[in-house]
Amino acid sequence: MAAKRRLTIRPMIAAVALGGTAIAGIAGGAIAADQGHAGAVERFVASGPAAVASTGVHASLSDMVEAVGPSVVQIQVKPAAEQQPGMPMQFGSGADELSERLGQLFGFAVPDGGGRPERPEQPQGGRGALGSGFIVDASGLVITNNHVVEGADRVTVQMFDGREFAGRVLGRDPKIDVAVVQIEGRGRFTPIKWGDSDHIRVGDSVFAVGSPFGLGNTVTSGIVSARGREIGAGPYDDFLQVDAAINSGNSGGPLFDGAGRVVGVNTAIFSPSGGNVGIGFAIPAKMARQVAQQIAQTGHVSRGRIGVALQDVTPDIARAMGLDATKGALIAQVEDNGTAARSGMRRGDIVRRFGARPIDNGRDLARAVADARIGSSVPTQVIRDGRQVSIDLRIAGEASARS
Repeated sequence: MAAKRRLTIRPMIAAVALGGTAIAGIAGGAIAADQGHAGAVERFVASGPAAVASTGVHASLSDMVEAVGPSVVQIQVKPAAEQQPGMPMQFGSGADELSERLGQLFGFAVPDGGGRPERPEQPQGGRGALGSGFIVDASGLVITNNHVVEGADRVTVQMFDGREFAGRVLGRDPKIDVAVVQIEGRGRFTPIKWGDSDHIRVGDSVFAVGSPFGLGNTVTSGIVSARGREIGAGPYDDFLQVDAAINSGNSGGPLFDGAGRVVGVNTAIFSPSGGNVGIGFAIPAKMARQVAQQIAQTGHVSRGRIGVALQDVTPDIARAMGLDATKGALIAQVEDNGTAARSGMRRGDIVRRFGARPIDNGRDLARAVADARIGSSVPTQVIRDGRQVSIDLRIAGEASARS
């Protein structure tokens, strides 16, 4: 009976779009640094303030605020052109909305009862967009969200002590919502210290610092509620979920661990009302750091792509195809002129291994492709008609938008 079942292969929207790219180059392929930015890139990874000893939530919070305050900035985008307010991407009420693509553009929220997304009210007083950011290099490199500076080349960066500097947007990556701004001012700035987002655990204490509603240097605290959240924001979803309050203006601000190290970039909220309900999402620091470093080097992010659409292997698909496990990435579509097609990959193949990396689902493969060096060939193991087949998969490339 199983052989007579009709197998439906549904392309995974949040995976590698046909004719699009693979998931973000999180580990970043080898990219030659622009000579003009070589020095800045070296300083990009310089350590910042000394770690704060964690001796309990209340004791560590005050120490953390004092230590990291000089590294957190407010980003102001003047309303020379139409701008949207600097609030996190919002996702409407209900589980169905959370699983759909509701945050295609920053600032859109689904009203209660569903329907067409509506744009939140503009900030009053003609102030333009407001967001947050944090300094990652003593020369004045700042990380923020792309949706905070989208459409702008110049911004104003306000320091914790009220000083304001002009800022130039070096580059953006809309696919994971990260942008890098260069402060154009004299002096040395206080950079943050990076934490380990790979090993932060559910239940660990975290603190968000930013400028909600324009109120600079505001601190909220909470815990990591979950890891690896997919919220339909794009093909790179791998969010930390936190219950620390995140509101309008917090976008692009840092999420710190209990030792005052950045483990995430506050980006999105789940909110039926437009305000904080205790469900916030942050881009893991490792992903943001590596993408931002590419932007600082070249002004854009280069990613591997192969020209396929992916789908996870569900139990129904596994039974229909006679598989013994639901592991692997199902190739739902293959672009005719893409490198996957030219390498011999076919619709219906199930990828189980990409180079040395085991592949459990479509997201694994998308990330692995993005991490691969552009122009390389990667030995790939697929299941085809019940047999294991080896393919040398050629990696093409695509770059994110420049500033």
